[in-house]
Amino acid sequence: MQPRPVFATIVLAAAAGPGLAPDTHTAGPGPALGERIETYVAPFVEAAHLSGSITVARGDEVVFERSYGLANHELGVPNSPTTRFCVASITKPMTQVIAVRLLAAGRFALEDELSKWIPDFPAGSEITVEMLAYHRAGIPHRVTTDAEEAVPRTAAEMVELAARADPLFEPGSSESYSSAGYSVLARVLELAGGKSYAELLEEHVVTPAGLEGTVHPEGHRLIPGRASSYQLAGDGRLVNSALKNYSFLVGAGSVFSTSGDLVRLLRAVVAGTLGETVSAQLLDEDGGLTWNGRTDGYRAFADYHAERDLYVAFAGNLLTGAGDLLRRDLPRLAAGEEVPLPVVPTSRAVAVDPEILRRYAGDYELRPGSPLTLTVENGEVRMSGWLLVPTSETTFFSPQDYGEITVVKDDDGAVTRLDWKIGDETYPMPRVGD
Repeated sequence: MQPRPVFATIVLAAAAGPGLAPDTHTAGPGPALGERIETYVAPFVEAAHLSGSITVARGDEVVFERSYGLANHELGVPNSPTTRFCVASITKPMTQVIAVRLLAAGRFALEDELSKWIPDFPAGSEITVEMLAYHRAGIPHRVTTDAEEAVPRTAAEMVELAARADPLFEPGSSESYSSAGYSVLARVLELAGGKSYAELLEEHVVTPAGLEGTVHPEGHRLIPGRASSYQLAGDGRLVNSALKNYSFLVGAGSVFSTSGDLVRLLRAVVAGTLGETVSAQLLDEDGGLTWNGRTDGYRAFADYHAERDLYVAFAGNLLTGAGDLLRRDLPRLAAGEEVPLPVVPTSRAVAVDPEILRRYAGDYELRPGSPLTLTVENGEVRMSGWLLVPTSETTFFSPQDYGEITVVKDDDGAVTRLDWKIGDETYPMPRVGD
């Protein structure tokens, strides 16, 4: 059917008080593991850096499931195992499942030109469905303005927005991660399957996998149990994330789900419940799965560690570096390893001359063709929505990933790049525009 796995997952980046009381639901007979996890997460809970649900399972048995923080701070609604969170780019493997099943049914071919399904798409005769799946079509990652992301969008409307965007490169000549490309793919699947994306998701993912709380938002549809999304302000307070209707990420980052459903979906892929072809395409060479997603204040991951038959999933509504540390350390705790307690970083904001900060404004590139924009507005520094807290005239702290950012200048004092350090890894981000 294909020379390589077709839809291998490519997914990438308050004050303490009553609202932080965890849900008391704990599943499974493993109190020792539960105690270790509770001890580990306590620093995050105390610092108000953890809001969401954790599910850990060995094989068919859930050994830990617990929720922390609030789904809605203004109404005082706590998170629970049934709370639904946007799982962002974990939507993409769900789209891959739909695609593989439709492909196996002969509804389309990987070699199909996009023009077969969407005749008027620019360079549509040069773009194949496979290019969309592998981020090789040249479509930018985002093709919407903030205003366009605040209203409901269909896959057909997202195609129109993607069609007007300038391509990053000639189709097939390079690769650049593209959520908009996956929205175009979602439209192809709608046309091939004869149903809306929400209906395809229900038929090919939700129902066969036995998911209980997974849904794609359509129009102004109410989603019971949906968590609001929050971010940290410069002084550590919680603030609402910008208003979004995540249907603009149809097929790419739109789905709302629970940590329990993420484990059920992992199981369905591993067990072949969705079809042996799906398992063959999505499992990595070690038989594992690693799915990751984040958007605005939402954060999710879902991993299957085949060597231990271990499933670990998290879905939350406050984006901090705690999510990355949970992903790293929960499997180690489940394996019985001694894991040091996390140290939640604290960094006191310092006052920096606004004129100095404005000199840093501009576009920086983490991935080719996907610039991130640093802005300075109302005294806050943000990198494409992420808060950066000044810790000196040339350094910042990112609470979203506990990153430490250093401004690098040339001999003339011009800014050439940002060095973004997370743990022991440093990611250089060259400046590519003002």
